Amino acid sequence: MDPDVLLRHAEEISDACVVYALEGELVEIEASNGELRKADSDRVRTYAVRVLKEGSWGVASGPDPERDLVERALRSTGEGSAEIPEEVPAAEGSYRWEGKLSPLDSLDEAAELAVELSREVSYDCEITYSAGSVRYTITSTWGSECEVRLDCVNFGVKVSGKGTAGREEYTERDGANCAGLELFLERAEEVRDEAVRRLEDLLEAEPGPERAESVITDPELLGVIVHEAFGHAVEGDLVARGESVLQDWVGERVASEIVTVVDDPTERGAFGSYPFDDEGVEPRRTVLVEEGVLRGYLTDLTSAAELDLEVTGNGRLESIGDHVQVRMSVTYVEPGDASREELFEEAGDGAVYLLGSKGGQTDTATGNFQFSAKLGYVVEEGEPSRPVRDVGLTGETLEFMKRVRMLSDELRLHPGYCGKGGQLVPVSDGGPHALVDGPFHLRSG
Repeated sequence: MDPDVLLRHAEEISDACVVYALEGELVEIEASNGELRKADSDRVRTYAVRVLKEGSWGVASGPDPERDLVERALRSTGEGSAEIPEEVPAAEGSYRWEGKLSPLDSLDEAAELAVELSREVSYDCEITYSAGSVRYTITSTWGSECEVRLDCVNFGVKVSGKGTAGREEYTERDGANCAGLELFLERAEEVRDEAVRRLEDLLEAEPGPERAESVITDPELLGVIVHEAFGHAVEGDLVARGESVLQDWVGERVASEIVTVVDDPTERGAFGSYPFDDEGVEPRRTVLVEEGVLRGYLTDLTSAAELDLEVTGNGRLESIGDHVQVRMSVTYVEPGDASREELFEEAGDGAVYLLGSKGGQTDTATGNFQFSAKLGYVVEEGEPSRPVRDVGLTGETLEFMKRVRMLSDELRLHPGYCGKGGQLVPVSDGGPHALVDGPFHLRSG
């Protein structure tokens, strides 16, 4: 059955519906210490129908656009009060978000490079590469008729070795949409070398100090904090359920006046960007915090209707057979006007420069968080000096954001995957370097 016919059939027996079609190919490569561990290619072809009936969403998926999908989706509905807004910015059009070199055509070349790069270093080295090229189509009863041909690439390098405190490891990643094999060819060696350089510092690092009067966070760690401890708290479904520390805070100060936070799925090329969301809605750049003041929340169709807000185009899912959730996309702190050197000079001796995140915990209802940094450096004479390990940050989201004193004039984004409700979706987060006043308890080991 043609997907358009499927939509018309679903429309006749539901209150609202959307039909998905996804086809393409995915590749995965793993190399370790000069050996190829994995080089797989997998073709995907899936159709799905999502229906709204008497306040409840139901969904069903399968390999063919069969009439049975509609009936199965209806059977999966229950009781509820979900609605969609009267006005929906439905996406229309065809988009080509492709790379220069197809990520699928040169599997052997990518595998050879991964093997070579993992062999050349004197530490244990693992390289993973995943890429995809898909055609994704959405049609809906609220007017969506959109299609994208999307290429994406994501890769990581993990190096490990034995140091003064035992075995340590360090990981670096890169990835992008609208990208193909060219990204891996251009950036893989640089990413590996950065991971090796940081590992060598980590292997010689001393235990970090218990406390610091101020810290400098790198763009990766700042992005993780903003994403995990702040960004989830502005997701409309959590706000509607009363599970956000930022509920009813619109118009209130939640951060330093130099802090502006943005979620922008239209940042073409960034990992996690998209030309339309998974409800067939036009995405938009949403200013979440403007000069320290909370300006709004992220929404999908259901949460926008429940909260009486505009739809921001943040309805996302991992696979087209999943239920839509409100999710971030490309979330970052806008840069300031100070140079990185000025931040270190302003921080003074004894401040600690924290790089990256290797895990942590957050509570969106209370705002409490704890993150372990990959590596730290004690600041001496205006520069990052002695490497330190087992350092991290513990704090409360609003208090931390209000203590940001300086931001550098750069913007760096880091790719990754965000988990929520059992689903993983691609995202980017980041920002500039940030000088944050303490005091802070730093030990995480």
